[in-house]
Amino acid sequence: MKRPAYYSEIDPYLCQWLRNLIERGLIPPGDVDDRDIRSVQPADLRGYGQCHFFAGVGGFAYACRLAGWPDDEEIWTGGFPCQPFSVAGRQRAQADDRHLWPELHRLIASARPAVFLGENVSGLIPLGLDGVLADLEAEGYASRAIVVPACAVNAPHRRDRVWIVGRRLADAADAQRRSQSTGGNVGVRPDANRAETNCRSAELGEAGVADRDGERSGEARRFCGRATQWPAGSGEGVVEHPARQRRREGWAGPAVRQWGGVALAGAGGLGDADDPGSQGRVEHWQRTGQWDAWSTSRTLAGRRVPESGIRLLADGISARIPKLRAAGNAIVPQVAAEILRALRG
Repeated sequence: MKRPAYYSEIDPYLCQWLRNLIERGLIPPGDVDDRDIRSVQPADLRGYGQCHFFAGVGGFAYACRLAGWPDDEEIWTGGFPCQPFSVAGRQRAQADDRHLWPELHRLIASARPAVFLGENVSGLIPLGLDGVLADLEAEGYASRAIVVPACAVNAPHRRDRVWIVGRRLADAADAQRRSQSTGGNVGVRPDANRAETNCRSAELGEAGVADRDGERSGEARRFCGRATQWPAGSGEGVVEHPARQRRREGWAGPAVRQWGGVALAGAGGLGDADDPGSQGRVEHWQRTGQWDAWSTSRTLAGRRVPESGIRLLADGISARIPKLRAAGNAIVPQVAAEILRALRG
């Protein structure tokens, strides 16, 4: 019998959304817990395979399905609240009462899942990423972080997000030994070069322990299982502060589109019903993974300005506000799926 999945989400609207997705078989079957994470105890999580915290609309669970991750194979995910680190807020970081990483860390430390995958806004990098990686490493996890934007899978927007991976060291050491014995390229290798960032990323050394101070500037190219093509002039560091990107000249469209390789099947989008050409663009994107607006648009300080006619708001949609809030807090599952595929080797 397969172990069920566990979904932790406090918003009643999103809890029902998750139950609907489970009922339709779009995400792994499981239980939805609507309690505050501060009330969740490690004993409550026994018997579950996948555990998704701050589950939202089930983006991580759907990403597991896209990546072929078995429903009963252990993995924990958590897009912990970004409000303490987002440029849209006051960026009070640990002083913000919505800073809930310590609660997720508490559960990870007690249950010690085999794999953890987290996500947050890039504002976490200067304000708290060091602490998150240090917490994981202190619990015996090899950890690293990488910024992957939505456009890496040819979504029609930038949406920089930092993705945090933690693998329990015993499991990671076994995976590295299997890779070396088969001549694979899954394991990580030492590199003397340090990335231009203040965060720490961990790797497995020859002794199978985490190097807390190691930065591996070349590993980002192999992290997603393909020879990633980075925009000209960009650093190769695992994590790069978005301010560096904003200071650059605008990137060429082909460089941005090639960054993530071929788009994943099933990417979706919303069109503006008042714009006669919008639905055609959406269908073209879903079919080919290419967004026509990008080929004719220009860049401004590294940010893409879409062609006119793409509207930012929609009217006449039922429950529009909770849906927008849910979408704003959601991950892009196709990005997470690429990372999950790499984790499975």
